Amino acid sequence: MIYETRIKKVHEEMKKRDIKAVILCNSPNMYYVTGYSPKLDERLQLAVITEENEFMVVPLLYRDTAKQSCAIQEMTVWSDSENYVDVMKKALDGKSYQNEKIAIDTHLRFMHMSAIMETCQDAQFVDANEIFDTLRLIKSPDELKMMAASGKMSDELMDIAIDYVKQGKSELEIKNLIEYEYLNRGMTDGFSNLIAMGKNSALVHHVSGNATPQKGDSVYLDIGGALNHHWSDITRTVHIGQPSPRYIECYEAVKEAQELAKAAVKPGITAHAVHMAAYDHLESKGLGKYFLHRTGHGIGLEGHESPSIVSGNSLVLQEGMTFSVEPGVYFEGAFGIRIEDVVAVTKSGYTSMTSYTRELITL
Repeated sequence: MIYETRIKKVHEEMKKRDIKAVILCNSPNMYYVTGYSPKLDERLQLAVITEENEFMVVPLLYRDTAKQSCAIQEMTVWSDSENYVDVMKKALDGKSYQNEKIAIDTHLRFMHMSAIMETCQDAQFVDANEIFDTLRLIKSPDELKMMAASGKMSDELMDIAIDYVKQGKSELEIKNLIEYEYLNRGMTDGFSNLIAMGKNSALVHHVSGNATPQKGDSVYLDIGGALNHHWSDITRTVHIGQPSPRYIECYEAVKEAQELAKAAVKPGITAHAVHMAAYDHLESKGLGKYFLHRTGHGIGLEGHESPSIVSGNSLVLQEGMTFSVEPGVYFEGAFGIRIEDVVAVTKSGYTSMTSYTRELITL
């Protein structure tokens, strides 16, 4: 029933935008409307929603799996010996959508897109996220429950990650071990784990390597992933040994900035206002120029989606929106500090999907 409702909403959005067809590949958008999340490989596999109906384009190898788990049961099944263009012509039954709009999944591979373009040469192609950014922006109570379960798991694993730092393990070892722990607990859909030590912590998206924790290091642990397709994301920063007064000042400023940004979250407030609550506080402490990124990103079926909590975004928050709140400061060649939680907008404010202590931890 949930997928029927979602497909109905897609049809409503298509009508508003005069879109005649939506073509989705194996992506979060496909999962959103079908409950089907096939293996991502080179084979053409699509969900097609038109004004009249909806159907799947499925390789023979995946037919039985699709029938078991896909909400859309009408299927065009093709074999490895067939050409993608021929498959698309058969699937669309000769319809070329001349001078009409077709919304295309942003995750679609060019090799598959080229077959669609050849089949519908005179169509006008638009971004399917025009529709899905709108539909996926507000999470249902069931989606929020799944995100809370994902967040709880990340809360629990933060303890383990910090213990690995105590043991002296390298950035890459911690990343791999945490992902193993996630897998053991049933998180299978993907990970977003960034571990950075010492001067590497000044790099916002450091790729974990062989650095090991040393006395005086700042260590950020940015961990999370997707449990039953629903993402969590949490960052905590710890310090090896007694931190300097300057470090403590910076840490407290980041913590306060996050508290102020979260306190600003409620329906009717813009994404811009939430960002500025964090930025203005850091600027008042002389740290504005060291805050190198937006305050947060949307999260749900993807680790990064709408809304973007950034300066200039006039989007008005509504109940059910979910996003990270993660201010940070980064001093090149020295250290970085970031504190991150995922929040959901409620009727009167927000609720946090993660609750691990935000006080400065020294090891």
